[in-house]
Amino acid sequence: MRGLLLALAVVSPVTALASVPPPPVTENAAEMQLVSFAAAPVVTCAQGTARLVEGAPPSPRTWQPWRPPGAPAPVPPTLAAHTFSINAEGRVLDLKSTTPSTQWLAQEQAAAIVSWRFAPGAPASGCSVDLAPTYVPVTAASPARLFALLAAEGRNTPLPVRKALAAGGDCGEATPRRRPQMVIYPDLRPFENKTLDPAWAGVRYDIDASGAVRNVRVAAQHGEPAFADAAASAVAEARFFPGPARTGCYAAFKASPRATEAPARPDAKRFDRPDDACKVTREALNIPAAKFYPPAYAKQRVSGWAIVRFDVAPWGQVGAIEVLEAQPSAAFGDAARSLVQSARPSPPASGYRGCVIPIVYAIPSPPEDND
Repeated sequence: MRGLLLALAVVSPVTALASVPPPPVTENAAEMQLVSFAAAPVVTCAQGTARLVEGAPPSPRTWQPWRPPGAPAPVPPTLAAHTFSINAEGRVLDLKSTTPSTQWLAQEQAAAIVSWRFAPGAPASGCSVDLAPTYVPVTAASPARLFALLAAEGRNTPLPVRKALAAGGDCGEATPRRRPQMVIYPDLRPFENKTLDPAWAGVRYDIDASGAVRNVRVAAQHGEPAFADAAASAVAEARFFPGPARTGCYAAFKASPRATEAPARPDAKRFDRPDDACKVTREALNIPAAKFYPPAYAKQRVSGWAIVRFDVAPWGQVGAIEVLEAQPSAAFGDAARSLVQSARPSPPASGYRGCVIPIVYAIPSPPEDND
């Protein structure tokens, strides 16, 4: 059976000039912490230390668990270990996260690690890395870290981060809010899909009573300076409807990382068994239209695949699901298992036994420009 191609359109996170209120912070929540990760980890393998050629740490996150009234603040997780191998091309394979109790950390880190590139010609096994997080209260975080989070999370950025970014200004909290009349976004195409560690920029600005943008300045940036220049120029061209003057406005823009192609996939026929009896077609399998793509890998633009074996009872129930192989991470096998489990095939009276199919998760190529 042909592989099931799951295409995903990835959009760069962009914070618009018009501030969008984030979800409210619940009561009894611990103080929000900004979580950062090591920039240049040391990777140890059975054959020695592996040399990282290209890669980036996961984007910053926030951590704020709920706690019962009167209870002490919970201790943040400090360990998120991962094991993997490196093939002759320097690509990461067989990645597994060994800290299931901190899944919110593990999946973000795993998606970043499988996009890394090591020196070619030096395959290695038994590799491990711990991207131990560091925590700092949002109220004490540097503007650069806050803008890095805003650039990564966009409209999902929590309210405490937005308050810290306002730096005493009245742009986001004042009523009435200044409504944008014309929003200009920078042309990010020259910077998109170029590197695993894409450029981003945070811009501050004020709005005068006429609606003109004033005092535009780059507050924080990463990557090519031209990216920050383009962001600031776009913000300066924006216009708002007339109203009270505002200060402390901000925006952030980030390019998308270079897409990571899936590793080479073996022929599914190699997993065939003599007693298997399955001639199911792609159409007869009746996979639901909504296909789950592991979120952290979608955000990092990582492609992958899984090869799955399963049976189908005469009444159409799918069972005995087995992930035979998944690359570059076990997360794609978990997603494929859930996908097959949700299938509703129409089998013959004898059912199917030993169906083996490849399921491909792919990031589509950027569309061609017409101008």
